[in-house]
This record gives sequence, structure tokens and C-alpha cells, in this order.
Amino acid sequence: MRVLFVCTTGGSGRRQLGGAERFLIEMLPALVARGVDVVAATPDDEVAAALRDAGVPWRPLGAAKRVDLGYARGIRALVEELRPDVVSAHLLSAAMHARAGLGVRGRRTPLVVTLHNSLWQYRDTAQTLRAKAAVQANISTDLMFRRLRPHATVAVSDFEAHELRVRGRVRDVRVIPNPLPAIWPEVTDGGVASDGPVRVGFLGRLEREKGADLLAGVAAELPDVEFLVAGAGTVDVAEGPNLHLVGRVDAAPFLQRLHCLLVPSRVEAFGRSALEAMSLGVPVVHSGAGGLTEVTAAGDGVLAYRADLTPQALAAAVRTATDPAAWDERRRDLARRYAQRHSFDGCVDRWHDLYRTVARDAR
Repeated sequence: MRVLFVCTTGGSGRRQLGGAERFLIEMLPALVARGVDVVAATPDDEVAAALRDAGVPWRPLGAAKRVDLGYARGIRALVEELRPDVVSAHLLSAAMHARAGLGVRGRRTPLVVTLHNSLWQYRDTAQTLRAKAAVQANISTDLMFRRLRPHATVAVSDFEAHELRVRGRVRDVRVIPNPLPAIWPEVTDGGVASDGPVRVGFLGRLEREKGADLLAGVAAELPDVEFLVAGAGTVDVAEGPNLHLVGRVDAAPFLQRLHCLLVPSRVEAFGRSALEAMSLGVPVVHSGAGGLTEVTAAGDGVLAYRADLTPQALAAAVRTATDPAAWDERRRDLARRYAQRHSFDGCVDRWHDLYRTVARDAR
């Protein structure tokens, strides 16, 4: 079985390394190991370099702008050359251009689309009428292409699936939650880090949608707590006496240094950093936005603490989460359950089975 993966990483004209990009870096080599004939078509960036290093066949292809007819033609040309059994499109740009590229001539080639987010959530949290109108245009275009070029849709959470089914009236939606990384440590018997001052971390894209603009305010409310901010983005987070920017990091060793992870997202279809922290026994203070409520539900009051998006409320929740008395056996047991429920191998099985089913049903 041959699967062609298309993704303009970060969207047209910008680069990022978020959940969708990490999915490609980790999942594609695993599918190759299962015997799938994988070809990846992405821009030449960090994702491409990681895939090439893993031995995944790669072609340079991506959108240079929001509507890029050359990108659509490039996808169609690859399909005609490679004759894949399935095309798997990730993120909005690849999804819309793959639908346009396949069109009528490529209707026999099965298409699977994964947006990795809720467009309606972006619209609802947009700050200006112009921004809301731009997202609404994406929503309208996405729904139009869905009707013109039917395909299977994968949602990364029940929240995203509900958004698609109820607000978009999309019928063929399967849910495959994001997994933990392929190589991931187990929670230690001793609990979270015990040396030095209390350390609170942020791990993700430095964007307003992820709440990066709130970090300095929370740090100011907790002057005796050390804040470590990992990631990159467009929000200028100012360093301070107790707030330090550490850039991009390896997730596991970073999280193992923390007493708490802060996830103040305004937009979140799943909440992968929250899952990773809880699987290591690190408590999470979060906004409850989108899929975060779903991911953290089992840990409420033990490994997960929801707070309003104000520096004062987030700081108060951090105090509760990092109270030394809060650590007990329940945290370790919950961490192990999260690790089992979101195992990487189990997720690979589900994607592998989906591609085989879609390819078989198209024959």
C-alpha cells in the first residue's frame, strides 16, 4: 500500500513546528516500518530534514500563498506519477489544495484529510472583525471543497469531531487522538523534580492563540517561582528576573525538570503538551479550551487544574498544583494510565488500519 502525505507545514507562507508537524516526523517512519510505501511532500524545512534523516522518501512541495494553483497542480502531478492508494492531507492549506488538485480527474484516488484544529474555534477567538472574516472565508471554502470532493476526515479529539459534525455538518469523521511520542520515558517513582526552586514551564508555539501573551503577567504574580518558556513564535515574551526563554527543546527532559506545566491556550483541538506532562506525573494548569477539557478530564483535581485566563487566576492554580502536599500515589497511577491510553504503537495501528480500509473500500 502506497500513501502520499501532503502538508504545507505551518500553513502557506509561514513555518512552525506544532502538533501536525510532529505527527509527520514521528508517524511516517513508523508506517514505513509497518511496510507502508510512504512518500512525503512538504516544504524543505525542519520536518523535511527529519523525514529524510529517518529514510522516508520525500518530495519538495508546498504552498507559497493562501491560494496557490501551482501547489494544486504539483499535488495532481505527484498523484499521476506515484499512483498512491491513498492521499493523506494535513492542515488546511494541504487539504484545500489536495481537493482542488485531485478534483474530478483524481476522484478515484481516496483522500483522507486531517485539519488538526477547529476553524470555528479560531473564528470565535479572533480579536478583530477582519480576522474573524478571514477565518470565516477559510471555513466557507473548506466546506465548499468538502462537498465538491468527498473524502474521509480524521479528527484528533472528540471536540474537533463535534465541531465538524455539528457546526460543519460533516458526516464521515473518524477520531484518532494524538499519541505520546514513539520514545517516551515512564513516570518516576519519586514524582516531579524536587531540587531547587519551584519551576513552571510553558511548551509550545509563542502565539496569542496559545496564551503566550499571558506568561509575563503570571510570572509577575509569582516572583518566587522560576518560569521556563520553551518554543518560538510571533509573540514577544519579555524575559524577567524569574522568566527565562529557552527556545526549542526536547519535550521529555524539559518536562521532567518542572513542577507544573502552564497551558493557557485560547485555541486547542487536543493539547499534546498537557498529555505529555501528565503522563510524566507533572501537573498541568490549563484553560480548558477546546480539546484540553477532554484530555485533562481524568486528571481533574489531581494532575489537572483549570483556571480562567487571567494572570491572577492562573497564578492561584499554579500555587495549588505545586503544593508539595498535592503529590500522592494518585498522580503516579494517573500518569501511567495516560501513558497506556495514548501509546504510540496503538495510534500507529489505528492509522494503519484506517489507510488500509480507505484503500480497500475505493477498489
